[in-house]
Amino acid sequence: MIASELISNVVPVLKRGDSCLQALNWMELFRVSHLPLTQGKTFLGLVDDESIYAHGDLNDKLEVLSIPVEGTYVYEDYHIFDVVGLAAAGLLSVVAVLDRKNNFIGSVTLTDILRHLDTLLCADQSGGILVLEVNRIDYSLAEVAQIVEYNEARVLSCYVSGKQDSQRLMLTLKINTLNIDPILETFIRYGYTVRNSFVAGEEVQDSLKERYGMLMKYLSM
Repeated sequence: MIASELISNVVPVLKRGDSCLQALNWMELFRVSHLPLTQGKTFLGLVDDESIYAHGDLNDKLEVLSIPVEGTYVYEDYHIFDVVGLAAAGLLSVVAVLDRKNNFIGSVTLTDILRHLDTLLCADQSGGILVLEVNRIDYSLAEVAQIVEYNEARVLSCYVSGKQDSQRLMLTLKINTLNIDPILETFIRYGYTVRNSFVAGEEVQDSLKERYGMLMKYLSM
């Protein structure tokens, strides 16, 4: 999934001659704090509400503002993860999209990103969620998939996180079954630490937690 597939068809485009007040009205209407500024096909940067308020005079034209360009756009062939990374790094509610000739072709909103991430991460599919911890040096995606498939299930999505200065990784797995008991037990036998688990969006029932505690007690004997 790339940036050109995420472009919104409702986000307005500002012009240099528009007033600061007009820009704020558009932002309020579309519930964003950024809007792209263009001149023809040329992208001039993202106008943000904080800069307008800091400027003070809402009757002034946008052309009098100092508007950033760097760190506000992606190219049309960038992956959705790159779009997410840029939006997160700059706290952007809108990301501009350019073609490889640097022509402005549209914008992506946070809502657009979340809607597509829902599909990409299989959040809309039924199944269980496992949160595991493992040593960074021991992490193997092939082994994780093998453990899940050994229990006649499939990994729908996998998210890996961890601090750079830490030797531990956190794995968040979405699997295609609600019967997560045997999968949890297998991961424990392979030395993984189970930090949390969820079924159908709810925390595992007390009975599952009790069985997990009994298994841990048995393995420590």
